[in-house]
Amino acid sequence: MSRQLSRNNGIYRGVLQRFATYVVGNGFRYQAHTTDVAWNQAAEKLWRAWWMRPEANRTRLGCQVGQMVATELATCGDMACIMLGSGRIQLIESEQIASTIVPDGLIRDADGQPTGLLISRWDEHGMLRKEQAHSYALDTQAVFLVDPERPSGTRGVPPMQSSFSMLHRINDVADAEALAWQLLARFAVSISREGASEDAYLSSREDTERGSDTDGGDISNRVTELDMGLIFHGAPGETVRGVERNVPGKDFGASMATFLRLLGLPLGMPLELVALDWTKSNYSQSRAVIEQARVTFQRWQELIEAGFFRPICEWLIGRWVATGALADREDALVMSFDRPSFPWIDQLKEAQAYSLRVERGFLPQRAVCRALNVDRDDVVAERDMEIRDAIARAQAIEADTGVLPPWEVFAGLPIPSSAPAAPSQEAASNEADREDRREREDAKDQEEDADV
Repeated sequence: MSRQLSRNNGIYRGVLQRFATYVVGNGFRYQAHTTDVAWNQAAEKLWRAWWMRPEANRTRLGCQVGQMVATELATCGDMACIMLGSGRIQLIESEQIASTIVPDGLIRDADGQPTGLLISRWDEHGMLRKEQAHSYALDTQAVFLVDPERPSGTRGVPPMQSSFSMLHRINDVADAEALAWQLLARFAVSISREGASEDAYLSSREDTERGSDTDGGDISNRVTELDMGLIFHGAPGETVRGVERNVPGKDFGASMATFLRLLGLPLGMPLELVALDWTKSNYSQSRAVIEQARVTFQRWQELIEAGFFRPICEWLIGRWVATGALADREDALVMSFDRPSFPWIDQLKEAQAYSLRVERGFLPQRAVCRALNVDRDDVVAERDMEIRDAIARAQAIEADTGVLPPWEVFAGLPIPSSAPAAPSQEAASNEADREDRREREDAKDQEEDADV
C-alpha cells in the first residue's frame, strides 16, 4: 500500500520527499577528530571523493543516496545496505529482505541477536526471487536500518500507515471537487420546459456505444449534442437560468488544510512544512513549528547516522588503512557528522540569538557553524586567510600614503571605535597648515640662534 501510494499519490509522495529533504538534505558531512590534523584532512578528502559516487552502479550522487535512505525508511520503515568488495555500496529495498525463507529475513544466533541478512534479488521481469536469497553478515558485509513500531518488533512498518485511510478520503474529496469543476465547465445555462421529456426525446439520438439492461431500451440511453452556440425559441411558461459555478465549495480550502495537517502528524510534519505555506504564521508561530518538527527529525537523524553513515564510514576507513591510503591510528574511528541545518525563519533574529548564546557560553562556535551546515575548521581557516590579507592591504596603503586605514574594512568586520580612521579632506588641510607653521617657527628660531 505504501509503495502504491508513493507512486500514484502526489500528496503522499510530497510528504515523503519533504521529510527526506529536512532530515538528510545533501547528506551528513564526515568530520574526523583524531589528534593528527593532517590525517583528519586526508580522511575527510577521501570521504568527499567517495561520497560523490558511492553506489556500485555509480549513477547516483551521494546526495541522492542519502535522500533514498530517508525516503525508504519513511516509506517502509526499514531497509538494508550491502558493502561490496569493490568499496561501493548497494541499497536494498525492504521487500528484498527474504522473510519468506526465515522469519523476518534475519539470521540470528543462539541468543536471538541478528547476525545476518538474507537478501533476494530481482529477476529480469522485476519480480522477486523469493525462494532464492544470499546471506550477508551484519556490520561487516551489510547494515540494517529499522524503526520498529513495538518493543517486540524486529522489522519496520510504514510510519504513515495510520494515515492511509485519511489519505484515501483526501483523494476522494479532491476527485469529487475536480469532477464538479469538469462537469460545470460544460454547462452554461439550464432550461426548464413544459413537456420537456417529449422534446428531449425528439431532439436526441440513440447512443450506439452504450447498451441498457433496463426496460425501455434506447429511451434510457440517448444523447443530445449541442454546438458551441444555440438559439432557444422560448414559449410561455419556459425559463432559462444560469448555472451557479460555486466550486470549489466555500470550505474546501479549510478542509484540505485540516486534512493535510493531520496527515503529516505521524512524521512530525506540520502543515507549514507539508504545504510550504507560511502565510498565516508569524515569526513566533513559525519558530515554534520548526522547533517541534526538529525534535522528530533529530530522532530520524540519529537513526540514519548510527545505522548508515557511521558503520559505512568505519568500514571505509578500515579499507583505506588496509590499502595504505591512511595510516593506522588508535583514534581513527573518532568522528562526528555535521547534519543539515534547519531553516532560519528570520535571519537577523536567528543570528542575534546564536551570537548571544556563544557570548554567554551556552553554545560553542562549532555548534553554530554546524547549524549553518558549515565546518568550523574551514570557517576559521578562511577567516584567518581573510584577516591576514586585510592587514597586508592596510599596511600597503600606509606605505603608499602614510595613513594606516582600519584593516577591518577589508575583512568585512565592524570597525572598532578606537581604530584610526582615514582623515577627511578638511582635517588633512588643517594638519598641513599646522605643519607649515611649525616649519616657519623652526626656521625663525634657527635665525635667532645664528644672530646670537
